[in-house]
Amino acid sequence: MNNTPWQFDNNIAKIFVAHARQHIPNYDAVIDKCVSLAQDHLANNSAIIDVGCATGETLRRLKQAGFTNLHGVESSQAMLDHCDPDLAQYYHSDTFPNKKFDAVFCNWTLHFVKDKISYLSAIHSNLDDHGFMILSDKTSLDPVSIKKYHEWKSSQGVTQEQILAKEQSVKDIMFIDNPKWYLDTLQQVGFDRVEIIDANWCFTTFLCHK
Repeated sequence: MNNTPWQFDNNIAKIFVAHARQHIPNYDAVIDKCVSLAQDHLANNSAIIDVGCATGETLRRLKQAGFTNLHGVESSQAMLDHCDPDLAQYYHSDTFPNKKFDAVFCNWTLHFVKDKISYLSAIHSNLDDHGFMILSDKTSLDPVSIKKYHEWKSSQGVTQEQILAKEQSVKDIMFIDNPKWYLDTLQQVGFDRVEIIDANWCFTTFLCHK
């Protein structure tokens, strides 16, 4: 089996959205929730940033919904190369931009960051006093949940060989913390109200108000 560490390179960038739909439960539903909450709480010109924007799917849907002040930060240049330059202002960085935002979407990104607390503190510091964040991550390595997660992947057309290969390729670059860690840490860094708004095998989404 190939044990090469997972990379967000040009090959994955070409197929990223299709790949994400096969490997992230509720991928589209979580993005829809981001857009819906933005529509409920923000003006069309509110500053919104997508952390780990990948190839820009969330930004594309926000643009379709009428939002105009969009930003994306991404550590992979290959991903950014596949983003539509007309959607947003992009930052090629592994740190959070030192700018103020009304909303932050940070979906399926921080589980690749070892020092989550520093990153979350930077987000909180740069979030408007009445702003909110939606955060999604992989939050479990429990064998029962992993088994059901792999069964779900199989139902999406992913082969057993592909499932095992992906599992091996990400095991040393993902830093998994459980939902309680997130609930405690998000309040520790200063978020006033935190609730779980989506969950499926091994993945959890949090809505965080400053």
